Amino acid sequence: MRGVKITFLLAIGFLSNSLCGQSINSGTIYVSDNSEYFIQNGNLDFDNISNATTQTTRTDANYGKVSFTQNSGWINASDAHFLDGYGRSYSPDLFILPVGQSGIFAPVGVDPVNDLGIDGAYFASAPSAVGTTLGFGISSVSTTEYWRVLGSSSKITLTYRASSNATFISANNLPNLIIAGWNGTQWEEIPSSLDPVSILGGTSTLISGSITSTSEVNLATYQYFTLAGKDGCAPLIASSGNIKTWNGGWSPSPPTLADPVIINSPYSGTSFVCNSLELNSNVTLADDTSVEIVNGVTGSGKIIMSSEAIVVQRNATSLAPNIELTKSTRPMRRYDYVYWGTPIAGNFFSQLNGAVAQGFITPGAFDLKYKFVPGPAPGNGWQNLTTTETGKGYIMRVKQQAPFVDDATANAIDLKFAGVSNNGDVQVNIIYNTAATSPTSKTHHNLVANPYPSAIDAGLFLKENTDIDGVVYLWAAKTPYPGTGNYTQADFAAWNLSGTVNTSPIPTEINGKIASGQGFIVRALNSGSVTFTNCMRLTSTGSNGNFFRTSASEETTETKDKFKVNLTTSNNVFSQILIAYSENSTAGYDRLYDATKFSTSTSQLYSLLDDNTKLAINGKGVFDATDIVKLGLSKDTSEVQEYSMTVSEKEGVFLTDDVKIYLHDKTLNQYHDFDNGAYSFFINGTATNDRFEVVYQTEALSNTDYDNIMADVFLTKEVVLGSANEIIESLAIYDVAGRLVENFKKVNNLQFSYPFHHAEGVYIAKLKLDNGKIFTKKLINANKL
Repeated sequence: MRGVKITFLLAIGFLSNSLCGQSINSGTIYVSDNSEYFIQNGNLDFDNISNATTQTTRTDANYGKVSFTQNSGWINASDAHFLDGYGRSYSPDLFILPVGQSGIFAPVGVDPVNDLGIDGAYFASAPSAVGTTLGFGISSVSTTEYWRVLGSSSKITLTYRASSNATFISANNLPNLIIAGWNGTQWEEIPSSLDPVSILGGTSTLISGSITSTSEVNLATYQYFTLAGKDGCAPLIASSGNIKTWNGGWSPSPPTLADPVIINSPYSGTSFVCNSLELNSNVTLADDTSVEIVNGVTGSGKIIMSSEAIVVQRNATSLAPNIELTKSTRPMRRYDYVYWGTPIAGNFFSQLNGAVAQGFITPGAFDLKYKFVPGPAPGNGWQNLTTTETGKGYIMRVKQQAPFVDDATANAIDLKFAGVSNNGDVQVNIIYNTAATSPTSKTHHNLVANPYPSAIDAGLFLKENTDIDGVVYLWAAKTPYPGTGNYTQADFAAWNLSGTVNTSPIPTEINGKIASGQGFIVRALNSGSVTFTNCMRLTSTGSNGNFFRTSASEETTETKDKFKVNLTTSNNVFSQILIAYSENSTAGYDRLYDATKFSTSTSQLYSLLDDNTKLAINGKGVFDATDIVKLGLSKDTSEVQEYSMTVSEKEGVFLTDDVKIYLHDKTLNQYHDFDNGAYSFFINGTATNDRFEVVYQTEALSNTDYDNIMADVFLTKEVVLGSANEIIESLAIYDVAGRLVENFKKVNNLQFSYPFHHAEGVYIAKLKLDNGKIFTKKLINANKL
């Protein structure tokens, strides 16, 4: 057995390069480079003798290994005795390699796609020895251990113990513990789930357990694995024991996240951080100031917060502070509705009547209060609010009292929330209406709310909660509410990882940060729940100001090649869609990157998938100039109406001269270059889903914009062409629905006239020049039949 040194071995049977039967290893097994030591037809018994070792070399490419055949295994491994080095399993099923190092038994589970052999070893040292770059979605990796696994594709199970410090890695939130794999450039998240029962027995907790990849991992890409925390989870920091005190100034110095803090006199300064907080006096926070606390808050004082102030805690199980948060709305009008959230614990319904218009003293600025009940009838829809529930949203209507005496007056409203702030996980049940015939039915929508006195990251919220579609909807009314019935124009803005669509031409109203006190809509994919966690809470200055107010904040989205298409009418209807290209999305419906249309406006623009799903946000694959985006338009009346389409907020390749965005009007066979301005058209009927598409190239562009071409066209009792400075080859007349009503193919002249016996109304003349170019004219037929 060349290359294998056996110091002491007692065995039932012994064959060349193999150990058969059950072996009690009370001595030392050492396997050197390029050698393989087999265990066959029995178990290797580590027998808990502390002075015995089983060890292989760890040379990167030439390591030795102890190999287990399909009929063998091991027993009695522990921190006192384990395989210090590389093990190999020839089993096609789950096998736990009994590896460890430096007095730590840290087995790794492998479940391969074949029986060709999977190797694994444990390293009791920081993964920084492999690499330090963290990929998207990872906030931190272990600082104490990693594993190396080689062979064919396999599921991977990592074990952890007290020394692994899973509490620190997951920021005291076990669902945030994940597996990370090194791809040669960076640590990337390996999709995984916590094992309810650890592969070593017992329940997986923050102290010990195991976690398994959800599918086979390609070991040609990944060889090194470690425990990691999901992005957004700030680590728990141990207390330094160095108490910092506020008595009108910091003593002995300003605190850090490791320092306990005691507030002995009123504080109203800049932002500060601490490990724990004792409030013997009040802390007052202005807008854009914050307090970040690793652990808990005690004392008789409270934190008095302005609308955009921030309080964040890291430890999900710590005591939360008493707060007094005064939340301010954007300027509201009489009968407007505001969507609210729940920054304090318990039922605070009675506090809602304390709302006051800024600059006034009369309370009761809101009259009607509603909750939304999803699911099947009866009993669904908007219902009177009688109690508040943590994590659930509600709406309130602005009362007709000073200053809200007419539709023109707008004023902000202040609402004070006083109580214990929410901290830690907040789970909210959601309902999917199984009786609904459409998966996009409004009965699947649920009204939830940010439960914390800080903003939350909408992207993390959507990624973590897979029982809902990957989009949040926020309400905004654009016209005054009549007091009863429906809004004349209203809409929901939408945000996901592709970007945002707005309810007005003002760009970027949603920035991926949901403010404290903000209620919002999500669409259930099945009945289940959503969970808000401390990992979603944001401490950054300015993150808590997006209480759906007009702003120009930068969107925290992943796609770069995108643009928006806007639909407007003469009566101030506005509808917007987003077209976004990314390697993260496809031509089909992608949760997190596509968003269905959710609107109550009288006219709505949307893009269409192949199955005719109507989208407000269309996330597509990597940009291809041959791509075609199908558009649709609906309206609530069959009357003729004029519309305009424009493109705005171009990013990425659409800002270059290499890519043009065209609207193809298939009915008129026209291609409009949006660089030349708006495209105007008429629609009657209530919908058109096959007339328009967005394209980026065409073999022979028709053109609607030729300023140097003169041609007067009139409709009275006849169609009259005159004063043309180019030969007109043909002339076609369409009604506003796009139907061809007259077609004169061989005009070939500068002038032309022909009887026109059609109804009074608006028409479109399409003129083709003798050089092949096409342009259009809008006509009004004043002839009354």
